[in-house]
Formats: sequence, C-alpha cells, structure tokens
Amino acid sequence: MEFTQEDHDWFERVREMDYKYKIVIDNDSVWVEILGEDSECAHVFNSHGYEFIYGLLNDMGINVEMC
Repeated sequence: MEFTQEDHDWFERVREMDYKYKIVIDNDSVWVEILGEDSECAHVFNSHGYEFIYGLLNDMGINVEMC
C-alpha cells in the first residue's frame, strides 16, 4: 500500500515542524499527534506495520520490494 497525497503531506509537515507534531506508532496503527498537554490526534495514516514502512520508503523514492 502506498502513501496517499494526504499521508505524504502530513509526513512532510511533521518533518518540518517536529516542535509541534510527533508520529506515534502502535501495533496496529500509525498516527500524528499535536504536541501538548492533550496530545490530540491530527491524522491517522492509511497503512501500518510493514505496509507503512513500504509506503514510506516508496514515497521517499527508495527502490523497495515487498515479498
């Protein structure tokens, strides 16, 4: 599964504003939280686990194959 354009945009936003957002990884989900007292969820990525890694590497332009 590949990143959607929205996933790509959120990943870039977190990279550029790591003082405001963080990516949280759980067994069955990956999401973006707004840093602060309430740690509000801002975005849930479409994939998780190895599919998330595959989508991320693919989005970065890295030659990757899923077996």
